[in-house]
This record gives sequence, C-alpha cells and structure tokens, in this order.
Amino acid sequence: MKNSRLAAALLVAAALAVPAFVVLPAPAAAQGAEADALRAVLLESKEKNRGVAIHANGTTINAVVVAVDDRYVIARSQQSSRIVVRLDRIDGISAFF
Repeated sequence: MKNSRLAAALLVAAALAVPAFVVLPAPAAAQGAEADALRAVLLESKEKNRGVAIHANGTTINAVVVAVDDRYVIARSQQSSRIVVRLDRIDGISAFF
C-alpha cells in the first residue's frame, strides 16, 4: 500500500514537472506578412545583385538571388551555379546590403 501511494505521488510529481507547450499556428495575416517581407528582401537581392544568407532548416546558404518564383528561390554562389530553395522551408534571411 505504501509503495503504490509512493508510485502515484511520483507519477503526479513527474507529470507536473514537465511543462506542456502548445504551438499554435500563426494567423493567416501574420504568415502573409512574413512571406511578403521575405519576398521583398529576396527581390531586393535580385535587383541589387547583392548577397543574402538564407537560413533554412538549420543550414545557412550564402548566395545571390537569381529568380523568385511562387514556390521557389533560385540563387547562385561561388560554390554552386544554381541553388533552389523552397520558400516554405526558409526560416529567415540576412541581407548584406
């Protein structure tokens, strides 16, 4: 009896010790604003022929944007003549201009 109460108490303590996080999707308006800001920086890189750092899935890609499509960004770098990144995979962009 003592062991079962102790086990129950430990389970309750463990359940309370682990915080529960709920990730809610961003509102459609916020997602649209983020996409517009990303697209604006990408298009500016294309127009000025200046480099950007594209942060996608924990990887940083330093490149110059060649084209921006509805779903993809096409860029080039010193190492690669063509880099294609899906817009929905981009976490952020750092501009060098």
